[in-house]
Amino acid sequence: MVIQDINIKKITQQCIKNVFRTNTNEVGFIHLDFGKNLTPYQFRAIMVGLKEELAKFTAVKYDKELSYHWLVRFDQQVNTPFHVDNAADQSLLMLGYEPSEIESELHIADYHKYANESKAATKDYLKKFTPIFKDEESKLAPYATKVNLVQSDTYTIVLINNSNPKSAPETLGVFHKAVIVKPDLSKSRIVNSMVLNMLPKGTVNENGLSDKEFLDNGVISK
Repeated sequence: MVIQDINIKKITQQCIKNVFRTNTNEVGFIHLDFGKNLTPYQFRAIMVGLKEELAKFTAVKYDKELSYHWLVRFDQQVNTPFHVDNAADQSLLMLGYEPSEIESELHIADYHKYANESKAATKDYLKKFTPIFKDEESKLAPYATKVNLVQSDTYTIVLINNSNPKSAPETLGVFHKAVIVKPDLSKSRIVNSMVLNMLPKGTVNENGLSDKEFLDNGVISK
């Protein structure tokens, strides 16, 4: 596969169906596998292209811009709890995994389903929502999905609805967490991370992040 063979517009439609959800019938995320035959630069170009197509959708559907909250390329080998990343009320998280020998897992949990269906959730759970789930994670288990990252030798993207409950109902968010099965600091597990804010048109992007810098800069954060 080469980048010219990838239909970003078609992929965007799949993302819209799964990620921009008004109810919990959809999962709130999508997992895309692009195979092995890419370079890291080409892979980042796919991510930027997908962001640009999603921005066209948000401009028409919601009359909102899709702005970079952050763009980073890092080596992640630490576990995280279930959480949503710090961002605007309506936001997306795009994780781009480069091939790695490090075995890892990504789990998604639907906090809206938890709030509405679980007897363990308080009645005001969504009103008192915190970005990190601090209760026993076993309570989230019925509402969690393990993303299949078995093919760790390929380039894969996971696009996640990172919105919090303050957002409008068309962007119901989900939690995510990373599990590193067996860390090995002598090897790398490179993740390209984009957080995208849905903001009213004309809002100044104070971060001023540049996708050109993201494409051209191969620096890996620790």
